[in-house]
Amino acid sequence: MTPQRHWHQLTDFEKGEICALRRSMSHQKIGDELDIPRHTVSNFLKRLDNHDSINNLPHPGGPRKTTTADDRYIVHLAKTHTHIPLKELHFETNLNVSEQTIHRRLRENGIRKWRAVGRA
Repeated sequence: MTPQRHWHQLTDFEKGEICALRRSMSHQKIGDELDIPRHTVSNFLKRLDNHDSINNLPHPGGPRKTTTADDRYIVHLAKTHTHIPLKELHFETNLNVSEQTIHRRLRENGIRKWRAVGRA
């Protein structure tokens, strides 16, 4: 079993190497040579052909406000305190994030917790 790779954006140097090797190698061989997944190489070259630029496209939305440790803590609290409503759970976490963020993190983990009075 191969070790799981963490996602990262291609550096400009890696992009240049892919472009240089593109004429003489297949996407799979480029990926093997540079230790980059073939899928990443193929997607980069497709974007390059469509946009004529090596720059990444802007990403919608803002960065996450919680860390993976925060996410685990939120889920742990929700599982151990099943009787408390979302508003109280938000207070218990003592994290500087909105109630909606807490709600999103729970939904990402398959936990449905309703708001106290008005369900939105």
